[in-house]
Amino acid sequence: MRYLILGAGALGTVFGAFLLRAGHPVDFLGRGAHFQRLLAAGPRIDGIWGEFTLGPVSTPGPHPEPYDIILLCVKSFDTRMACEQARHLLAPGGLIISLQNGLGNLEEISRVFGARRTVGGRVIFGARIPEPGRATVTVYAAPVLLGALSPDADHDLLTRVARDLQEAGIPTRVVADIMPPLWDKVLYNCALNALAALLGVPYGELAADPDTRECMRQIVAEIYAVAQALGIALTFPTADDYFEHFLTRLVPPTAAHRPSMWQDLQAGRRTEIEALNGAICRYGADAGLPTPYNETVTRLIRFLERRSCPHRGEGETSPPVCA
Repeated sequence: MRYLILGAGALGTVFGAFLLRAGHPVDFLGRGAHFQRLLAAGPRIDGIWGEFTLGPVSTPGPHPEPYDIILLCVKSFDTRMACEQARHLLAPGGLIISLQNGLGNLEEISRVFGARRTVGGRVIFGARIPEPGRATVTVYAAPVLLGALSPDADHDLLTRVARDLQEAGIPTRVVADIMPPLWDKVLYNCALNALAALLGVPYGELAADPDTRECMRQIVAEIYAVAQALGIALTFPTADDYFEHFLTRLVPPTAAHRPSMWQDLQAGRRTEIEALNGAICRYGADAGLPTPYNETVTRLIRFLERRSCPHRGEGETSPPVCA
């Protein structure tokens, strides 16, 4: 199968490099100094999954043959634009797989490619780019989960993708319903990312302090109320059950981790707050549910975005990327 990595950031580089090393045909689409380095010299992978270096990667030519699989790794605010640009690159029987953070991505993808070709992916390993051309795998919590949006999807093809990734060295499996795992990840990200970015601390410090721990508990409770209103069946039956699991099983392996949201703010880049806590606020408003804790951290992150990105207009809720 022919793969296209759409969004050659840290995660996209890791997925593409591991598939390339396993012998699969992979092209990359991206932007910036890191992507240019991949084209010129190839990726260097290091971190907890080992080290290896590959030669220069390729990118689609002027008239490329459609790809069997597109792995979508762009930031959530770029989903619509990336899908429009890649509309002609996916084979009629192919699949586009979202390996992104947040809520709303699958809806955007299916508007362009149709629900039958849209797949959700839950990724709970972390990677960063310490320098152009190099991607470091920093943390791993659980296998990648893949699930089709529609029962009419090509499940045999999706199983082949999971097998390719598994054999390439990225633990992966297929699930019947991807929505509970996606919302589980949203719970984790919403509880930690914005607070850690605002306070400039790693995740473990948030869990250790009684005041920040209570803020996270309230954020989780609001998300559970919104999910219930939307009819989303979460993995844990109650917010308290999830929060106990969160504190005892999820935070400890990532206690020293700092969120990419903090890195984005430091670099003056746009964050994914609107697809995380901001999305919870929107869904809550539609359902008539108050979400004051999620709303507070969303507004504070927006303030820091405006402060670090001076080109953003006063009325914008989603600022442009600042170079």
